[in-house]
Amino acid sequence: MAAASTQREKRMGSWKIERELDHGAESGGLPQFLRELAEALESGSGDGLAGSVFDGLPVRDWRKLVLLAERRGAGLTLKLKAKRASEVRVPTASKAGKKDTPGAVSKETPRDKDKVQAAREKYRQLKKTLQADFKALRVAVDEGRLPDAETLESFLSLAELMGQGEQPVSGAALTEMARSNTMFLDDCQALRRACSARDAAALAAVLERLARRKSACHAQFR
Repeated sequence: MAAASTQREKRMGSWKIERELDHGAESGGLPQFLRELAEALESGSGDGLAGSVFDGLPVRDWRKLVLLAERRGAGLTLKLKAKRASEVRVPTASKAGKKDTPGAVSKETPRDKDKVQAAREKYRQLKKTLQADFKALRVAVDEGRLPDAETLESFLSLAELMGQGEQPVSGAALTEMARSNTMFLDDCQALRRACSARDAAALAAVLERLARRKSACHAQFR
């Protein structure tokens, strides 16, 4: 039987599947993948497809679906990305920064102030949950085991939402925070890679970097 490796990612409002097919698996792998996708779309859920890459994914609620099949050497790479219809869109730090023009007269209304306060409260709640997940990740490493997948995915999803969502600062501080968030999200991807590779040393190193980055961020922006 030809070998195949599969990676799945679930994020806030989206999911992604990437499958690598070795030489000899192309003829059966792509049609089988498409059959499983069609069955999941027809049923509206991958829950009934035991052993399928779509098992447990929210297949019904999507607004954009992109499938890419690409030959690489003797193998084949399949990538399927979905954006969910229920996804909440929030402005990135770069877009939010364009609203702050130096010297401009503020036209902030009471409703705007309420929105800012709501954004800050949401950010605080995100940070609180993120810290709980981060603590669980460090406990797992300290005990000599890999973090469980649910905690890891929760941490990475919240980190992405916090790093790319609406920020609780403005002006020059927003620009500086955007720079810090970029480095933070890079470390989060390194964390994912370390867990996927089951590399305990790399995992401990990236968690230590994240701990230092958290302390520096809290000292600067708290």
